Amino acid sequence: MTISQHYIAVQVENERLRKENELMRQIASTDGFYEYYFKQITKYPSRIDAFNYVNELYEKYFGSKRYKNYWSFKRTVNRKLSGV
Repeated sequence: MTISQHYIAVQVENERLRKENELMRQIASTDGFYEYYFKQITKYPSRIDAFNYVNELYEKYFGSKRYKNYWSFKRTVNRKLSGV
C-alpha cells in the first residue's frame, strides 16, 4: 500500500467513524431515537421491523436495547406525545 493509498484509506475510515458517531449521538436520546426510527419506517415492510432495526443499532453501540420491545416503545412515545 502506498502512502497515498493509506492516506485515502484513513480518510475513508475517519468519515465512516464520524457518521457512526453522529448516529450514536442521535439515537442516544429519546427524541433522537424516535426521529431516526421515523426516518427508517419507509425502508422497512413494517413499523415493527423499522423499530427492531433502530433498537438493534442502539444495542450494538451501547450494549443493551433501549426498549424491551416495540410495544414498550409505543407506550413511551404515546405518553410523551400526550403530555403525560
